[in-house]
Amino acid sequence: MSVEQIKKELNTRWPNDATLKLCLQIIDYIASLPPQERRMLTFRSMCRAARKRRVDSELLTALNVLVNSTVAALDVHALLVDNDQTEHELDAKTFAEAKATGELIHPETGELVPEFEKRTVPFFVPSERFGQ
Repeated sequence: MSVEQIKKELNTRWPNDATLKLCLQIIDYIASLPPQERRMLTFRSMCRAARKRRVDSELLTALNVLVNSTVAALDVHALLVDNDQTEHELDAKTFAEAKATGELIHPETGELVPEFEKRTVPFFVPSERFGQ
């Protein structure tokens, strides 16, 4: 799927929704970035895309549409940060399973990570549907 197809689908599915404008703004922002800068889009990046000072309910709603709807333009990944500040990237499936079950197995040690929510930093990546 291309950026234009995603925008068309958003316009078709949410034509009169207040979230549409923000979703389109985020898609345009991501599309304008060089590919290497699309690899890790933080909440700060999304605030910049939405021209907002902080994350608010409107931005969270737009991100929910872009991640969880049939549009699925973005995937949620995360970094697991160890006590020694070593970072381990968690793919979308691993992070989603951890959130659903409340348990995260460390990708290197194989041990259960206590209070993993305090040690993970979520970020967004354009999905395969976004196109590159």
